[in-house]
Amino acid sequence: MRQFLKFVLATIVGLFMFCFLGIVFLVAIAHFSKNDKDTVVEANSVLRLDLNYPIHEKSEENPFAAWGIGAKKSKKGIGLSEIRECIRKAKTDDNIKGIYLDMGLYSNGMATTEAIRDALIDFRKSGKFVYSYGEVISQKGYYLASASDQIFINPAGGMELKGFGAEIAYYKGMLDKLGIEVQDFHCGAFKSAIEPFIRTNMSEPNRQQLTLIYTDVYTHFLNNIATARKIDTAQLGVIINNLQAEPPQKDVELKLIDGAVYYDQVLDKIKERVGIDKKKDVSFIDLADYSSTITKDLSEQSKIAVVYADGEIVDGKGRDGEIGAESFSKMIRKLRADDKVKAIVLRVNSPGGSALASDIMWRELMLAKKDKPLIVSYGDLAASGGYYISCMGDKIFAQPNTITGSIGVFGLIPNAQKFFTDKLGITFDEVKVTKHGVLGGITKPLDPEEAAFAQRNVEKTYREFKLRVAEGRHKDTAYIETIAQGRVWTGNQGIANGLVDTIGGLDDAIAYAAQKANLKNYRLKEYPESKSIEEKIEESFGEMKANAIKEELGDQYTFYKTVQWMKTTSGIQARMIYDLGL
Repeated sequence: MRQFLKFVLATIVGLFMFCFLGIVFLVAIAHFSKNDKDTVVEANSVLRLDLNYPIHEKSEENPFAAWGIGAKKSKKGIGLSEIRECIRKAKTDDNIKGIYLDMGLYSNGMATTEAIRDALIDFRKSGKFVYSYGEVISQKGYYLASASDQIFINPAGGMELKGFGAEIAYYKGMLDKLGIEVQDFHCGAFKSAIEPFIRTNMSEPNRQQLTLIYTDVYTHFLNNIATARKIDTAQLGVIINNLQAEPPQKDVELKLIDGAVYYDQVLDKIKERVGIDKKKDVSFIDLADYSSTITKDLSEQSKIAVVYADGEIVDGKGRDGEIGAESFSKMIRKLRADDKVKAIVLRVNSPGGSALASDIMWRELMLAKKDKPLIVSYGDLAASGGYYISCMGDKIFAQPNTITGSIGVFGLIPNAQKFFTDKLGITFDEVKVTKHGVLGGITKPLDPEEAAFAQRNVEKTYREFKLRVAEGRHKDTAYIETIAQGRVWTGNQGIANGLVDTIGGLDDAIAYAAQKANLKNYRLKEYPESKSIEEKIEESFGEMKANAIKEELGDQYTFYKTVQWMKTTSGIQARMIYDLGL
């Protein structure tokens, strides 16, 4: 007993010391933090854009910043809207003479890239320069860099320029070996999300739709680069098709870049353009620091709420990177009741998810639309559930290379009876007082009546989905069926078939919302609001685990993520599973 008490007491003392030292550590960081000083933009500064990180729609706030610990925003956490805002400000900032685009293995979505590229092209209208440099430049990075005055690559580096396509993994053979049968229920010949689990290759409808999507994106990509670099489109197509963009010295000859030079030589070119002595350092200001100089005008009472629906749609509250129906609906109800909010701009970047959660969110947005304008803006992806929740918008904006549509639903129920019995030696028995008291599922196959029941539910959800779209887009359901069936479209194609109203970015949607609400003076307010420090700390553990797994698995993380999705997903789904690489 005495030993036990000594152990308990030692544990309590240890915990106390741990907490005490932790507090001392945090106070010390706060005391020595340099962030109490305002960022000063010196004359002849150059804005450095290092965008080689996953760019989210909304900037990630640092929960510790309120305590004076660290910057308000992480250098790798500046969101798309704030990146564009910084570029806009730099355009008229007399202290900013140009932009340096620090290229690397840039890998963000094509619609995100398009939005930043448009902002850089607009910036150049001021007469200021944009220079890009990288040791290795990815294809998407090159598309972004093509908005620059000049592009430079390290002489020993290289550039990826290969065009577009996709390789999709199919799991049926693996599942067969494990003795797992996937019982699928779906609507739509093009609802290809289920194919990796029930086929060993691509269906012809899916091949057809993907070919058209990649062709449309590639054509847009080709034309914009050819125009920017003053290269014949056909000639550029030959270069890409024959992998001729290599080495950098040859890229100069092909007019793809302006120089195969080292970083110090790029610095000399920037100094020359800015007009400073070569012996002096370039006054670079990073994006995160520059963003801190942007002040929000809080004087106007009228607000336009910019609501970000970014991530997978899930039931419940959701976590970072997810759109939880419960928390999202609560937020929309609050905005609907707020008389100061005169319009809502819904920014969607989602592959979809739970069909039930999508319908719950759709309902709240429909109610909000009755009270105030609801304008929709699409990012990289607004597919399936992402389209479901937003199809009622007064006007829908998308980028040419946005992926949207995928109006279709499915359900997957794995039957692992053979896996349990043949591989693990586990058997199951049951007792029931009604015919379907123990439904089939993971431990046994569904019987014909149960399978028919599941299919009826999927068909019901599909009918409701099409009805929502028909009402929102002012079309009849017969027409919607011709463009539905799970088929995926680009933003350009969405204009042609009526799923999208116009090509444009978030800024265009905001401007239209102001016009619709008859607002000349207003302020923007972003939602969802930043989470509390307690919520951030709680979620950080899950993020650390996911990041560790991703780092360990590398390219194989995609397979792990798919298996995890199969384990945790239930209910009818309105979503895309695999990444098109766009």
